[in-house]
Parts: sequence; C-alpha cells; structure tokens
Amino acid sequence: EYNPFHKGHEYLLQKARENGATHVVAVMSGNYVQRGEPAMFPHRSRTQAALSCGADLVIQLPVVYAVSGAQKFAQAGVAVLDALGCVDELVFGSECGDSELIVSAAREIYSSQVQELIAEEAKKGITFAKARENALRKVSGKTADIIREPNNILGVEYAAAIEKFSSTMKPVTFSRTGAGHGSSDETDGIASASHIREIISEGGDWRRFVPEAAADIFAEDIENKNIVVNNTKFETAVLYKLRMSKKEELALAPDVSEGIENRILAASAQAASLEELYAIAKTKRYTHARIRRIILNHVLGITAEDLSQPVPYIRLLGLNGRGAELLKLTKESRKLPLIAKTSDISEAGFAARRLFETECRASDIYSLLTEKSLSCGEEKDYCAVIVK
Repeated sequence: EYNPFHKGHEYLLQKARENGATHVVAVMSGNYVQRGEPAMFPHRSRTQAALSCGADLVIQLPVVYAVSGAQKFAQAGVAVLDALGCVDELVFGSECGDSELIVSAAREIYSSQVQELIAEEAKKGITFAKARENALRKVSGKTADIIREPNNILGVEYAAAIEKFSSTMKPVTFSRTGAGHGSSDETDGIASASHIREIISEGGDWRRFVPEAAADIFAEDIENKNIVVNNTKFETAVLYKLRMSKKEELALAPDVSEGIENRILAASAQAASLEELYAIAKTKRYTHARIRRIILNHVLGITAEDLSQPVPYIRLLGLNGRGAELLKLTKESRKLPLIAKTSDISEAGFAARRLFETECRASDIYSLLTEKSLSCGEEKDYCAVIVK
C-alpha cells in the first residue's frame, strides 16, 4: 500500500534485485487501504515515491479488492500480476521469511480436511481467523503458528492464489526487517507505516524513516495539504451515510451475514465517533477490521456482487524506462487489457467500465477527505506518472 513508502519497502525492493530481478512491478492500492480507511497520501504521490525508490512499473489494485479481506485482496493482486504475462516471482515480506513454509501452509489450509475442520470450528461462534488457526493446529502446529501474523497470512493467500490460477509465478518471501506491522517501535531506522502516519499527524520528525526521494514527494503533499491527516471528515461522512441507510442497503456490502447489518446501524445511532462505532459493533465473530471494511465498502457503494467479479483490467499508475520496456515486451502476452488512460476503458468491456465507475466514485469521495478539499474528476483525469 506504500502508505507511505518507507525504508522497509525500499529494503524489500532491494532484496528482489539482489535475488535476480531485472524488472520490478509493484501492485499498489489506490486511494483506500485494506484496514478500511482512506490512504493518508493519494495514489499519485505513492506511485511517484515507489518509482523513485526502486520500482519500474506500478499498477493498481482496484478499490473493490484493495478494501477486501486477505483472500480476495491476495487473489486480485496475483491475478493482476499473472495477467501481465511476464512476472516470474511474487516477492513479499513476511514475519517467517520462509517461502517453503508459506506454500506448505497454503496447501494445508485449503485441503479438504482442514476446510472441514474450519467449518466445524466456526460453529463455536469465533472469528474466521481463530477457527482457521484451531483447525490447522489439529493437523500441523508449525504452520498454525505462522498464520497468527498479518504478513504471513497474506503470504499464505498469495501462495494459494498462485495455485488457484495455475500461475507459473513462484512465491518468494523475505523476513520483514525493523519494526513489525502496526508497531510503534523504531528499529534499525525502520518504523511501521502506521507509526509514521501517527508521527506525521502529530507534526513530528517522520523523514528519517522514509527514503530521501520519497520524503521530498510526501513533504510537498503535506505542505500543500493534499493528505488525509485525520479522520474528522471521513468520520462525519461515514456516520451520515450509516444514519441515512436502510438495513437492506448495508446488507449488500461484502462480508455481511448473520444480521450484522442491524448491529452496525444500531451502533451508528449511538456512536459519536468511528472508534466508538467500531467498538460497539464488533463481536466475537466480527472483528474490528472486518467491521471497518464492511462500513467502508458500504460508504463507497461496493457490493458483494462487485467483489465476486474477476479483475477485468490492468491499470497503469506509473512507470520508468524499464517499466516501458516491460510493457512493450508483454504487449502480445498480456491476458487482460491495459488501461493507461481513461479512454481505454471504453474498449475494455462492461465489467471494466463498471469497476472504473466505482473507482471514480471512490476517488471523488476521497477528494473531499484531504485537508484541502478538491473537486470531482481526479480519477478520470489521471495520467500515468513517468519517471525518467
């Protein structure tokens, strides 16, 4: 998500090069992130930062998939990379740093035996994550241990998606260095993205955790008030939307079941803030993160039907000379249409047009959430970032 791009991200790109990568493609979330909120920095700035710090080509993970759970998030990312027709390795950071263990865990989790055990565990009214861990522990303690960490979980889903799509890509993971995901620690000059965002919000010294080239880009956004520095505007928008919604409308969002829409709407009538809303609405089965994503999907008008559709295109966010070379080489091998400019959407089919309309709608809302509100149309006017 590069929210923002920091030295830990730079380290992973360097490891990919050291491992033999001649070209590096990054699949990046747009203006909203998986934790169920708007990105602090707009996708143009994060694209420019990635290209300035080691990536050659940046393509978008469309918003419908970017704000979904780990499985759909991973499947869409793998689908986009596979559709390029040239990616040999899918490189990602993880807590365990063991590619073989990640692949083994994926195969065990999606075996019929473990899937049946997960269904049995889920009847206990616990979260899906806990049901999966309990089920896997009955088969393999070692792999059960690794799926307690967020990046390991994503890695397992990447490996599973590669097998699902019969992709020739090889999953390659490197141990995360420095501070852990969501941690407030500062280790070896590396801090988590969430900690960096907190420092930025408080006006502290954040630049020491970000590569210089990226820091200059983000500093300009901060100076121009082109960032989502706090959730005040978002909070008001969300509470307004929920208080005006009917349960039948909220029920259309992904991941809604067992009447959770009633609980969320009841919570929105009581809550005076987003954190209070999430705290009231969450249950043993519905985690804080899942509630956040359900609500964001509803606010953005994303439905379960939208999420059930396969990725219809490859959207270009930016590139350098090597990235341009890669696109030229893969012109005939790509499995999906490349969207380099808005006019390309018209020829990409109905599913592509529908998805892009959702992206534009989400971007228009995002334009109201930055410190200095912007007009509509940013997404339709977007031109790929080109770094020499």
